[in-house]
Amino acid sequence: MRKFFLLFSVVLLVNQTLLGQFLYSTNADSLMQNSNTQAPGRWQKYNPQKPLWVPVIESFAQNLLMGGFNFATGSEFAKIGASTIAHNFERGWSTDADGFPTNMLGHPIQGTMYYNFARSSGYNYWVSLGVATIGSWQWEFFMENEPPAWNDQIMTAYGGSLIGETLYRISSLIVDESSVGAERFWRELGVGVINPARLFNRLISGRTSRVTNVYFYKKEHFLGEVAFGANNVADGTNIESKGNNSPVLTLDFAYGRLFKSSKIKPFDFFRFKAALNFKNQPLFGQLSLYNIFAGNVIKYRNKSKFLYGVFGYFDYIDNNAYQVGATGAGLGIGFRSKFKRDFHFIGTLNLGAIFMGGANSEYARDNDVDFLDSARVYNMGPGALVKAETILRFSFGSLYIGYDLWWIHTWDGAPGDELIGMLAPKLRVRVYQNWFVGLEYLLYHRVGKYSDHKHYDDINYKSNEQRLFIGYAF
Repeated sequence: MRKFFLLFSVVLLVNQTLLGQFLYSTNADSLMQNSNTQAPGRWQKYNPQKPLWVPVIESFAQNLLMGGFNFATGSEFAKIGASTIAHNFERGWSTDADGFPTNMLGHPIQGTMYYNFARSSGYNYWVSLGVATIGSWQWEFFMENEPPAWNDQIMTAYGGSLIGETLYRISSLIVDESSVGAERFWRELGVGVINPARLFNRLISGRTSRVTNVYFYKKEHFLGEVAFGANNVADGTNIESKGNNSPVLTLDFAYGRLFKSSKIKPFDFFRFKAALNFKNQPLFGQLSLYNIFAGNVIKYRNKSKFLYGVFGYFDYIDNNAYQVGATGAGLGIGFRSKFKRDFHFIGTLNLGAIFMGGANSEYARDNDVDFLDSARVYNMGPGALVKAETILRFSFGSLYIGYDLWWIHTWDGAPGDELIGMLAPKLRVRVYQNWFVGLEYLLYHRVGKYSDHKHYDDINYKSNEQRLFIGYAF
């Protein structure tokens, strides 16, 4: 089962890379829809596409730098040589015992570098995904003395591509090559903070100092909100339960108009959420996004719109009560009512496959990783997901109701299945211009069903989180 899944994943990624290269032989950014779009020939004159081997070599160079740093700082896994590389090829694919933040967030962030070396060299999403796959493969087989981990390969390549394209689109909103002086410095610095691989390629190509009024990069409409407040994570469902309090900073960002065009291309729309905790909780509390790969919009006579398409998903949630991580793809539908100034309704429903997921479990530590003297504290494997959300917009604010359901079938950990549900209603009320106050309640429910009833009892666990915040919409 695992070998078939890995073989299928590799074949799928190779096909996507070759198909993307065939369909999009010109630079992906030349497909801009803006009125000031330049002709592909002129685009190639200003931003010529680099040979494909360039981002591949850049990815390998990054791996060497990371490996050298890990070796210099005394990391055991970085002590490599010819014998460890030969052993990795002899042993083949396995799993690792890295912590939840490393496997479910750290590796995807590493994958964004591989991805954006290719993306900022002039390639589209699919080709850049292929480069990320190659970079991750080289790291797994050559740069560690632990056997290559298939869970890392999936999270680094595919998960990294989702976050990577998101960061590429956001950094494109910052780039302005007509700016000079202090403004230009801060813009380029902002690109580097959000997308280091892109800044590197801009530096070596001389684009950071180029001044021109020619418009290069696709920029879609966007909106979002940043909020600061306090949260309380507690066991059970009682709002009055005492838990762990923490100041929290949240970001909710939507790029593009989901119902704008009749034909939707990859990442014409995505929604990105993040949360940072500053006390009593892990710093990175949440990083979630979903995007559309392809879709169609149908218009009705009353100006309502219906959408169907293929979506991608990435979820990472971590606090002292529960951990959930997953990346996958699936099918989705959506409906938007006729726009009115005092009322507006949007609803979406998604059903997808989880390529790799993880959830904390009391029993996971009983299952040691065979080649290491350690164990993880979460179950890991593929599965499926359901995502549903509705947004009601009023003249004074909005009401959001979201529900996520993840099913993870354990490949490594306590044998069985994890069913994790999260209900998240949020009320926002505008108080002055773009400022608002809000209240959010998250109900978490986990059911663990295990095949070894002799050693593991089934789990039925609930907890809740309350957030009170003030924010600014932009």
